[in-house]
Amino acid sequence: MRGWICKSDYNNMHDTLNNFLSPYIIGLLVATGIGLLIGLEREFDSGRGDKLAGIRTFPIISITGCLTTFLAQVFSPWILILSIPGLLLFAGIAYYAKSLKGDLGLTTSLTILVAYILGALSALHYIREALAAAVLLVTLLSLKTKLHSFITRITQEELFAFVKFAILSLLILPFLPDADYGPNGILNPRDIGFVVVIVTSLSFLGYLLIKFGSAEKGILLTAFLGGLFSSTAVTWVFSSKSKEANELSSYYSAGIVLASSVMFLRVTVVTYIFNSAILSVLWLPCVLMALTGGVAAYLIIKNSARNVAKQEIQLGNPLNIINALSFGLLFIGISLMVYYADFYLGTKGLYLSGLISGLTDVDAISISMSKFALATPKIDLAVSVIVIAILSNTIVKLFIAVFKGSPQVRKLVAFSFGSVVLVGLTFILVKQLLQ
Repeated sequence: MRGWICKSDYNNMHDTLNNFLSPYIIGLLVATGIGLLIGLEREFDSGRGDKLAGIRTFPIISITGCLTTFLAQVFSPWILILSIPGLLLFAGIAYYAKSLKGDLGLTTSLTILVAYILGALSALHYIREALAAAVLLVTLLSLKTKLHSFITRITQEELFAFVKFAILSLLILPFLPDADYGPNGILNPRDIGFVVVIVTSLSFLGYLLIKFGSAEKGILLTAFLGGLFSSTAVTWVFSSKSKEANELSSYYSAGIVLASSVMFLRVTVVTYIFNSAILSVLWLPCVLMALTGGVAAYLIIKNSARNVAKQEIQLGNPLNIINALSFGLLFIGISLMVYYADFYLGTKGLYLSGLISGLTDVDAISISMSKFALATPKIDLAVSVIVIAILSNTIVKLFIAVFKGSPQVRKLVAFSFGSVVLVGLTFILVKQLLQ
């Protein structure tokens, strides 16, 4: 057909392009592009006083690294090895030249070394790796002002909180045994530790977003991100925070409701992955409950924004380890309760399974019922069980907000979640009447 390129023409063009762009030419072009990217950032920064290396020098450095590596591959590896002292000498001269101006920073010298190495990687055809490193390097370089401003605003308490978080997530969590203990192997130390890390992450992230941004945006962004993997953890953290910063109770209430609204939508995605047919029925209750929660969160923010804006915000503890550990204990307790309830009472129908499973998690029962609907034609039954699990999980979060939250959080979350539960129950009752 005229105006269209047929497959054979496309293949011929592709082969011709590959013959023209040899592996060496591709590596050279990538090295040049990386050098230009780094040089552009350095040239912009050099306009503030450092004119040692810029948009021409760094491409030359990257090209030199590419050429040297190519020659080493063709003739002798010693060519690359012997080039390293010269590179270090050049970087040392760059540092000395800057030090004469009173600038003792190592950034330019280290960037020269990295640009050379990235040129060498391009010659070795580690194209994606070189480009990824270049993007990270330029990002760090361009964030110089913001990072320095961030450091100047960090307090000793916040630094200590970050150290505690690093110890918990990087030193303790990886070494927890990944083994199943307890009745029927329902307790896994690694999984429990991961739950604690999730809570501390949400707490620390929310604290930083509020301090370096605005209260409304920081809390709502944390709620949205937290709702993608654990709205219950968001409820636990925000309920506790509302007592530390009572003036932000309305925002924390809106965040709790928003996280749950995100959870409703997350359930639809999870079920769609395992059984696309079930989405034709499940989308309606999930969207209705998400809209109900979203409208409630919007009204809470709208009615309280002016009052909060006039008050001085008390951020409270940046990282409450005790609160996170308490959530971990709650997770263990509910897991044990679910197991023994099923063991002694028996699973009296799928509805009871949904009710009990929803006490801890909605994803597991959602996946199970999606597979159940694949094996049987009972899609409506599967949807009702999933909705019951969602309502059960919502009621658990309501109790958390009531017992751990400030008086304002109790009132606002109770009204919002009550509306959500009413919508879910109405859907189930209507489905039962129509069957």
